[in-house]
Amino acid sequence: MPPAVPDRAGRALRRTALATFVLGLIVWSWVGTEMNLLHLVDSGPRIADFLDRMLPPDLTWQTTEPDGTGVRRPFPPPLRIAAAVVGVTLQIALLGTALGTLAALGLGLLGAENLTPHWVHHPVKIAMALLRSIPVILLALLFVAALGLGPLPGVLAIAIHSIGMLGKLFAEECETADPGVWEAMDSAGSNWFQKVRYAVWPQVAPQIFSLTLFRLDMNLRESAVLGLVGVAGLGLAIENYRAVFDYPSVATLVIITMLVVLVVDQISVHIRRLLK
Repeated sequence: MPPAVPDRAGRALRRTALATFVLGLIVWSWVGTEMNLLHLVDSGPRIADFLDRMLPPDLTWQTTEPDGTGVRRPFPPPLRIAAAVVGVTLQIALLGTALGTLAALGLGLLGAENLTPHWVHHPVKIAMALLRSIPVILLALLFVAALGLGPLPGVLAIAIHSIGMLGKLFAEECETADPGVWEAMDSAGSNWFQKVRYAVWPQVAPQIFSLTLFRLDMNLRESAVLGLVGVAGLGLAIENYRAVFDYPSVATLVIITMLVVLVVDQISVHIRRLLK
């Protein structure tokens, strides 16, 4: 048997080379993005001035300017707006995640190397990579141009982007399944659907549910950002107030967005604990 020392030396050399390569990428990125900590420190007063314009948040219900002039506001008070748009934001995230998960589950099974032949899983993996390579905001722009303003472009953008990401994760989970039950059912003459249902699904179902909930958290944040391109919801309301320089109202809606995300995140945590 050959000595193990050369093999250990080779592994150490490969790890050193990998660490050097990664460090080189970080330095390259630092220089290329003109990272300057002193410039960031110098920008502190401007950041403080921006935050000062947002304080205190506007918590009024009146339809006129809160300064007592009696001038009618260009938009309703943020709390009134939030009562309507929070529900729309949740609906976009929930429906987009549900549609994306259903499609991703099918593609994930077809894209798993241990469940399908090469000529099936390889093209499926390429298709999923192409779907997740398109930024969700570009998908939203496309659907806004095609369908107009409203929540539907956001639902479709989130669903398509979720297909690419969840499909990849689902396929990887299926590839980690213990092949023993699959081989036993295959020798017993079970068909492909039966083997997936009884040999693979029981092993991967908890993690698939957990990944879906994690994606829902991400989609909720993205559904708020998509308001910048005309998708209905909290993001569009924030952009409308920002456009008229009503920063106290922007602060109110940002706080509401954070609270909604926090509540959904805590619900997801408890559901994931129940699934374990």
